[in-house]
Amino acid sequence: LDVRPTTSKALLGLMNHLHTRLIWDQTSVLDLFAGTGSLGQACLDRGARHLTQVDFHPEAIRHLQGLEKCHPSGKSRVIALDLLKDQRSPLPLTLFGGQPFGLILADPPYGDPRQEGLVERIIDGGLLATGGLLVIEHAVTYRRFSLRLQANHELTYGLTRFCIFER
Repeated sequence: LDVRPTTSKALLGLMNHLHTRLIWDQTSVLDLFAGTGSLGQACLDRGARHLTQVDFHPEAIRHLQGLEKCHPSGKSRVIALDLLKDQRSPLPLTLFGGQPFGLILADPPYGDPRQEGLVERIIDGGLLATGGLLVIEHAVTYRRFSLRLQANHELTYGLTRFCIFER
């Protein structure tokens, strides 16, 4: 796959942080821009109730569908969707099954200007459950993924930063 996977150090740090904040077997996870699937798979490995992985690239979709076969039926699903196509509109909950998620992970392409306002598109679309966490992975130099909301917490590992928003 031609993607930029999350480094193992950053992944472990994020999962350790989330482990203190979530009850995994009660948490449905939405992994946006899933790529290799490492973030979402780490959540399943920790006992997440359900995982929905979204990507647009055919090679990533094939890879994610292969990973899906490793889990019990109904535990995960893969959606092919261009999340950056209409960057001005909220992402509607109906596209993702109609139920809000307790954890949303988003690892958009670093530096792509179409991700501007992504946090608002997720929040305004009703994707994040009350009490849920939204984690945006980005380069430490990029800050325009949210235009009006401030992250509640930030984790930095080398050149990778996770901004965590709470609802």
